[in-house]
Amino acid sequence: MRRLVLLACLLVSSLAALATSAAVLAARPRWEAYDRADQLVTRAQKLSTAGDILGARSAVAQALSLAPDNPRARREHAMQLLAGGRAKEALEDLRAVAKALPDDPGAARELGTLLGFLGDPAGSVEWLRRSVRLDPANGITHAILAVHLFELGNVQDAKREAELGAKLAPRVRVAHFYLGIVRWKSGDREGGISAFNQALVLRPADVPALLCLAAVAGELHHCDEAIGYLQRALQIAPNNPTAWTALGAAYLSEKQPAEAKAAFQRALQLNPGEPGAQVGLRELATP
Repeated sequence: MRRLVLLACLLVSSLAALATSAAVLAARPRWEAYDRADQLVTRAQKLSTAGDILGARSAVAQALSLAPDNPRARREHAMQLLAGGRAKEALEDLRAVAKALPDDPGAARELGTLLGFLGDPAGSVEWLRRSVRLDPANGITHAILAVHLFELGNVQDAKREAELGAKLAPRVRVAHFYLGIVRWKSGDREGGISAFNQALVLRPADVPALLCLAAVAGELHHCDEAIGYLQRALQIAPNNPTAWTALGAAYLSEKQPAEAKAAFQRALQLNPGEPGAQVGLRELATP
């Protein structure tokens, strides 16, 4: 009897082993496709670094044809689309990556950031909060989350996230820049100035920080300071129509019509549809 039981157990074990082997063999082509797709993504990244954009695109296309649901291939495809200015098309890829990798804070952060860029702050906050839960020490995620919370009118949470972001990432320029935005827009101009200046310490050629400092100075009716910030910005980015328009407005406030007209005209040369410059020139033409 014992011998029969032993034989029965051995038979069951053998059948189970055969079933497992069959499952492994059936899955093997998929694993091989995933592995080959990963290799192609690595090759694409090297080609991109070397400046061979067409080669990189071809490698990613091959990876996706082998394994359409490979997260690395989908992410790399999204990065290529973003580099080409095709943000809306990249959204589908990044959404697929975030869903395929629910425990990856980077995937959630990338999706949340793109949603915010595309004008969906609610969707952005949802995914950025998930990223924060998975990686609470990432200051950049807290900083980006703060801006979109502010867009939704959640000022107190936005302030808390912005302050935490700058604390966790003290050497990251964008953390201080977003802190400046939240402070300034919530009425704390002096706090905003301090944060923008810290962003400039980390990156002296930070044009967005200079433009924000100019805007704050303008609100405080310190037009001479605003002009100084804008002139610094234009030394770095001489073809920035927004900076030229702002400079024209500052000159207009300082009763310098000739300088204002020249600045507005330069803005329109760079961007014929620049609305602020058009308004400024009409104001100058009004007796």
